[in-house]
Amino acid sequence: MTLVVRRPEPEDASALGAVHVRAWQAAYRGGLMPDDYLDALSAPDRAAMWERALGNEPRPRAARLVAEDDGDVIGFALVGPADHDDAVGELYAINVDPDHWGAGAGGILLRAATAALRTAGFGHAVLWVHPGNARSRRFYRHHGWVDDGIERHEQVLDVHVAETRMSIDLAGEPVSDPHPDTAV
Repeated sequence: MTLVVRRPEPEDASALGAVHVRAWQAAYRGGLMPDDYLDALSAPDRAAMWERALGNEPRPRAARLVAEDDGDVIGFALVGPADHDDAVGELYAINVDPDHWGAGAGGILLRAATAALRTAGFGHAVLWVHPGNARSRRFYRHHGWVDDGIERHEQVLDVHVAETRMSIDLAGEPVSDPHPDTAV
């Protein structure tokens, strides 16, 4: 595996749409989201969403990251200020194509995402995860995130879902370039 983490380009929209759909269908099936909703997800629709998003600059202190393996987009992460508190960073999303789960791409992408949050000046960050998503919660715990006991119900791309918050202290960690554009 030759993994590169970089900023997404408009021409990545189609690949990002496909990764987005495949990751959601694999991660949320079996009761975390309605199967009929997951079955109806469309890679072209998500690609159009990505195309619109990539046509605009991210908001201040936000970053978009893409993981690429041998030239193929295999994952993405989105970070920036938390909606509830601009002093806190948030990992809005991280998705890796299920064919690459367990190979280290998610960890590399998560480290780049937390580095981007540190570089943006955040000393603390949060993320929201479905309380029943044991695989994701283990992954985040392995990388230093902790459950902080806050729960909510949220509308996420047309689906009402339960979420629990995890957080991490970013202070004191070394700052590295969140957009290395180099092989890892």
